Amino acid sequence: MNIAVIVDNGAVQRFALDTLNAIDGVDEIAVFSCTNTRLPKRWLKHGAYYALNLLSVRNRLTRFVPVASGEKSIASTTEFASEYDGAWQRLPPDIVARLRAADVILKFGMGLLRVPSTGELPIPILSYHHGDPDRYRGRPAGFWEISEGAPVMGQVVQVIGDRLDAGEVVATCETKVFPWSYRATLIEAYRHSPLIINTAIRNALARRTLAKERNGRNCRLPSNGRTMAFTLAMAGRFVRRLLYGGFVEKAWNVSTASVREPSQVIAGEIPPASEWQTLPIAKDYRIYADPFYSDALGSILVEALNKRTRRGEIVSVEATGERPLIREAGHLSYPATTRIDGKEIIVPECASWSTPRAYLADADAQPLPTLRIENDERVTDPTLLQHGGRIYLFGNPRSAGASAGANVLHLWSASAIDSEFKLHPASPIRISPEGSRMGGAILNLDGRLIRFGQDFSGGYGDGLIAFEIDELTPDSYTERKIGTVRFGDRHGPHTLNFREGEMLFDWYQERVSLLAGVRRIAARLKR
Repeated sequence: MNIAVIVDNGAVQRFALDTLNAIDGVDEIAVFSCTNTRLPKRWLKHGAYYALNLLSVRNRLTRFVPVASGEKSIASTTEFASEYDGAWQRLPPDIVARLRAADVILKFGMGLLRVPSTGELPIPILSYHHGDPDRYRGRPAGFWEISEGAPVMGQVVQVIGDRLDAGEVVATCETKVFPWSYRATLIEAYRHSPLIINTAIRNALARRTLAKERNGRNCRLPSNGRTMAFTLAMAGRFVRRLLYGGFVEKAWNVSTASVREPSQVIAGEIPPASEWQTLPIAKDYRIYADPFYSDALGSILVEALNKRTRRGEIVSVEATGERPLIREAGHLSYPATTRIDGKEIIVPECASWSTPRAYLADADAQPLPTLRIENDERVTDPTLLQHGGRIYLFGNPRSAGASAGANVLHLWSASAIDSEFKLHPASPIRISPEGSRMGGAILNLDGRLIRFGQDFSGGYGDGLIAFEIDELTPDSYTERKIGTVRFGDRHGPHTLNFREGEMLFDWYQERVSLLAGVRRIAARLKR
């Protein structure tokens, strides 16, 4: 596959270099380097934004580096001076002729570009746009999302045309907006950019595009007044965040409630809190969370935060009382249960210190061999499913980071529980703060497979999104959103499971505590 890359003066932003490095099946690239791109600045109107740019926008991922410093060999480098049509640039005819030899053209340089006709250049030119073209075309990336309170920031790879940021989309994802930090918002976005490049290239080669609207308004650089208001509002939110971290904590609980059927809950018909049965928290523990049913034990398994050790352990809540079931040297949570080859096993999360560990769901929680994951990946909220003769593992790779990884859902599969779990060809199967972290066991609803994913677009643990899995094979995976589950008078759920006639879930309320910050720091140190 011949990859041509358009850059400015032999350099690209670091995220673009990471993107080039991530391209599968390509060892070398052809570089086309423009030498006369002009990006004039209007200091009187936008000076405040340029100052903000220096402080917040510029970071490791937006810093320019030589394209030759990447992992791909440079097959050739062609320097050229572009033609100009007002503010728009044009590729010279001889450059267009040379680009015809490429299979894929990636644009990481130049400004507004007049695209050659398909007769002149039948190969589409692909470009990143860090913004959702449904709402935000133009620039600057992330600014208007934060200004207008958008919970997520879209990003796409598009086939560029003569209408700004309105080209056909070949790949897309979403990242979280941090309303108190412009810098964190952009780092989160650019960190995820390389994850969609291979999907974009596959779709471009197949001349396949996504059904996505691109009719958002054409955004422009903000005025000095708008930038100052933006900075003050963001600073206020940052202070409130510090106060929250220091003096507010989440009081987690686990409850059950009677339901006619799960589809009722997925449709938003949730029993009122007056009908819930909340599990009493044993005196040795501060919270209960992450509940799962254990049919083998006839109990409910929860993550219980030990007051003394400040680590999570797995507790079995039974008719006769509660008892510690699994304790380890590190933190445990999310005791996901599933039935594999007729035996119920428990795979709690231990990603902060180990690859996934499995236990037999018996009175002693007999340890089973540690799951073998490709590249020894640690997995957040690992959730197993036996389906179609294979075992699938849903979860978030810890290697992507505790925060970033929560927005990237991967899928692995193996022929047996003691075989190595290999990364699924469709991975990552979802990149978004909305639903990319598992929130319960895969539900089999009359033959339909329903996946629950946590909604991180707002506060942590404040709601779930339901997806129906339409296709799950060793080679393919597709799903679609079918509902949202969220409480109105408290936060949650964060984990949701069902048994005949009953739902099991966790929730929390916020309370003021002078020790909230101390406990947060202590818990992190213990993990």
